[in-house]
Amino acid sequence: MAGGTGSSSTVPQFSIAAGRRAAMEMVPGAKRRRLGEDEEEELADRISLLPDAVLGDIVSLLPTKDGARTQVLSSRWRSLWCSAPLNFDLPGHPIADVSRILASHPGPGRRFSVNMGRELEFHLGHTLDDSLQPLSAPVRRFSPTLRVASFVRCNFPEGNASALHLPLLEQLSLVRVRISETSLHALLSGCSVLASLLLLNNNGFPRLQIVSASLRSIGVAFTRWGYDKLKQLIIEDAPCLERLLFFENSEIVFQDPRMDISVIYAPRLKILGGISSKFPRLQFGTTTFQGTTMVSLTTVVHSVKVLALSYVTLSLDAVIDLIQCFPCLEKLYIQTDDLGEKNTWCCKYRNLIGTFDIRLKKIVVSCYRGNKSHVNFAKFFVSNAPVLESMRFELQDRSINCVWIERQHRLLQIENRASRDAQFYFVSRNKSIESFISLEARPEQVHDLSTADPFERI
Repeated sequence: MAGGTGSSSTVPQFSIAAGRRAAMEMVPGAKRRRLGEDEEEELADRISLLPDAVLGDIVSLLPTKDGARTQVLSSRWRSLWCSAPLNFDLPGHPIADVSRILASHPGPGRRFSVNMGRELEFHLGHTLDDSLQPLSAPVRRFSPTLRVASFVRCNFPEGNASALHLPLLEQLSLVRVRISETSLHALLSGCSVLASLLLLNNNGFPRLQIVSASLRSIGVAFTRWGYDKLKQLIIEDAPCLERLLFFENSEIVFQDPRMDISVIYAPRLKILGGISSKFPRLQFGTTTFQGTTMVSLTTVVHSVKVLALSYVTLSLDAVIDLIQCFPCLEKLYIQTDDLGEKNTWCCKYRNLIGTFDIRLKKIVVSCYRGNKSHVNFAKFFVSNAPVLESMRFELQDRSINCVWIERQHRLLQIENRASRDAQFYFVSRNKSIESFISLEARPEQVHDLSTADPFERI
């Protein structure tokens, strides 16, 4: 191009590759070889050297959209996506889209998250009055491979023939589900390795009988809606059961749950709570309680180590009855809701003291008031629990200071404590702080079997 004002001179155009070659020619031989090896190292496709099974696992760990995008890499990756376990994570999509996506994926299922973000969660209808909707075909196709499932606000079909067979399922949550007793028993019988079961505010089965060789954790929430809500829970044969948890909807804290609980055979039961004084009947073998009041003591349960009492009157008599039923109890959590009973004990339990073996190591009293009743209750364990390690007093909406704490120490006679290593903590709580027994806000505690104590709080 001819030069001139406003014109540009001719500039040689090089490709990037040509530029690199020219630059490499100016570098000494040994260094050039090293640079070439480094460049080849950067460009090497080591991922493609992995076997298909490993690549499939990698794809299954990606979010749904990212996993689907791997198909554009090559024809090999396209087949990997189609055969890899599906990691379905598309919250907010309507059930029609969910069914379409599941039906189009020929591979097995790994994780499913729909709407509320749990492992497998299907919403079939928005209210429990909707007409019965059978589970879609894709759900049944994936059922042999599912390990975690949650069903929310759906109606289950009636009868054994329509029950899901879930041979690998380890965690099952039923939340605001309508299902008959027959269908629920059929569903559970198809879960041969089920480890944890969460039942939140369901309807349709007034009675539930548990017979399971694999269940380790059961969580049940009370509900006030429906004429056929759960009224009787029977743990007939659960040789592996370690925790049995009851929790109340915040809307019905002060309502009668009207549920009879009977534990016939659960030799490994270690964690129990929260037991309410509103329970009409609580039976362990042939030992019977009405709420927290013992009616008869004929069976002693040595396996229980952790006990939580929910919204009870602070009663020393009731707690001593429970300790006699659970003589190996190590942790006691109490959520009280009133001023408490008199709890005088010096004369009443004079003959019991010295022969009554108290193995408690930790006691938590929530909504502690520091009044005479509560002090008398706590002082019994301060004076008579020889292996006590800590007592925690949680005060509801109360400011505390050093003067108040020092007075409590005097009233509790801390200096004369039976366990010289025991520590005492006074903590002011606010109503906005979640109660230690409010499991409905944390249903994962039922499924999290890695925690030794689901009621433990910092």
